[in-house]
Amino acid sequence: MKVQPRLLISIIFPLVISVLSLLIYVGYSEYKNNQKAAISQATSNVRIAREYLEHHFASAESHMYLLEQLWEEKNSIPGLMEAAQTIVSEKSKYLEVGLLAYGNYYGTDGFYKEAATHQFVKRPWYKPAKPGQTYITPIYLSDSTEKWTVAFVAVLAPLERQEVRVILEVDVASLYENLSLLKTLDNGYVYAVERGTGNIVMHPDSSRIGTPSVSVGQDLLAVIEEGEGTGIIPSYEYQAKEKFSVYDADPLHNWVVLSGAAKSEIIMHTFSISAVTLSLLVFILIIGLSFYIIHRVHIYGRQLSEVESIPELLDALKQMAEGVIGCQSIHLYMRNAYSGDFESAQCKHCISEKELRLNLASRLGNLAKLPEKQPDILSAFLAPGKTCIRVPLTKNKQLIGLLYITAPRLELPFFINMLRTYAQGALGHVMLALRIQQTDAMTGLMNKNYLQAQIEKQLKANGKCYVAMIDIDDFKVINDTYGHMFGDKVITSVANCLRQESDRPAVVARYGGEEFAILLPAKDLPAAKAKLDSIRSSIASVVIESGRKSCRVHVSIGGAEISENMETSIARADQALYQAKACGKNQVVIYCLNSMLQTTFAE
Repeated sequence: MKVQPRLLISIIFPLVISVLSLLIYVGYSEYKNNQKAAISQATSNVRIAREYLEHHFASAESHMYLLEQLWEEKNSIPGLMEAAQTIVSEKSKYLEVGLLAYGNYYGTDGFYKEAATHQFVKRPWYKPAKPGQTYITPIYLSDSTEKWTVAFVAVLAPLERQEVRVILEVDVASLYENLSLLKTLDNGYVYAVERGTGNIVMHPDSSRIGTPSVSVGQDLLAVIEEGEGTGIIPSYEYQAKEKFSVYDADPLHNWVVLSGAAKSEIIMHTFSISAVTLSLLVFILIIGLSFYIIHRVHIYGRQLSEVESIPELLDALKQMAEGVIGCQSIHLYMRNAYSGDFESAQCKHCISEKELRLNLASRLGNLAKLPEKQPDILSAFLAPGKTCIRVPLTKNKQLIGLLYITAPRLELPFFINMLRTYAQGALGHVMLALRIQQTDAMTGLMNKNYLQAQIEKQLKANGKCYVAMIDIDDFKVINDTYGHMFGDKVITSVANCLRQESDRPAVVARYGGEEFAILLPAKDLPAAKAKLDSIRSSIASVVIESGRKSCRVHVSIGGAEISENMETSIARADQALYQAKACGKNQVVIYCLNSMLQTTFAE
């Protein structure tokens, strides 16, 4: 039978329209899902950036308070400038500390300007203010350092009818270094704008600093002033690209923190992930399967982009691996930034980076299928006799984790790479958040929360470990004698000594104030006692100097073997520490399980 052309046309045209309509619908749905995921990621980045800035602003205000107290106690220009020089020398984010007093200006690094009051009223950091007020200036380009800065200014009580002000200049570029690591999609970034001027204060393109923001206009600033401190800027044009941003302006010292990306990135991301749907034009039979898989991937990917903790990350990874690839189980190893080891997120197993690279060499950075008869060092431990896929997770070309998928049912590299893209973004986000949460800002040591988590981990692993509480003897006397700035120097010096004297497996943390803690592995009590006494002796031998001030400090140490639970272990170490203090300080006391205290006296 001869088929008329019009009949073919009547059949083909509706079929083509139906297929194209389906493609448009799928693409639009994927675009909306990606848009929601990008907004969620940007919102999370803004929250982390805000917490980071609040932390550093609080640190700057704390240093300003110390300088104010020092001036009010002594009214000594040399004393205040010596303390100021110590702050600037030890904190790279501070550019200069200045003092306007007796009509003159005194700055760090020996800067001095006589009869400067009338000249400095024209400086960017000056504005009329009453004694007792503290304010933060708009951003300006420092004449002395030629760097963009904001200044914390404290107006003190006048002397001899002349103004007294303390000025602390903060390097905006140094403050932004860690925030530049936060990414929305591939190229989106975090930036900040002044509410008062609408000028940019933080941006990856340094030429944009100090210039008017494109995204934050007067209309948005008016909305913020009316009380709408958080929200989304759905669309604006920058450098011939249509973009979106999430903002937060509550209240953060009159700064608006934003994070966003180009909408073209969402479109390109959608096109790259949904490329498999193009086969609908040829393979009509796989339309349903392709739609289902890609739809599920976006759901899993969105869940991954929203995780905030390691348990949430593991659950989301397991769901995505089982839903997209199909597998028996997954195993995640994360690089510990403190030790450099790769630690299992699910069990007590860990492996050093050196051992890992010796066994895997150049293959470590590539996707790899590991047959059951050719396992690598980790797959042989995790799933002996089973096929695995090793998925390296990287950030800025640095290996941050390894994901092992055991007994995979679907081994197509396309879907595995989709999983890898989402997984390494989520892992990098969680690790950065953990790093900020687990590190002591002043000393760079780990904090109390991290130490307690490691004790819990050792208790589950039944490892032979000891926890020691370390307290600087007579620290209040040091503060009263030499001042709080020298006291800070003592804390950081003791922290550095603890870091140098402790072996790599040990965890050194600042527990609070002048108190530190160490979690160290040791084969028995005498070995632990010997190591702790070596640490005590090393600290006692260090001469701490700052300007013309110097002293030696001693520490008392109380230790206990970890057992039963974390609270009991720390309480026993505290009890031993109190005994060390009571017995004359500068010594090590170890708590014994029979409730007898064994003491090592100072030499």
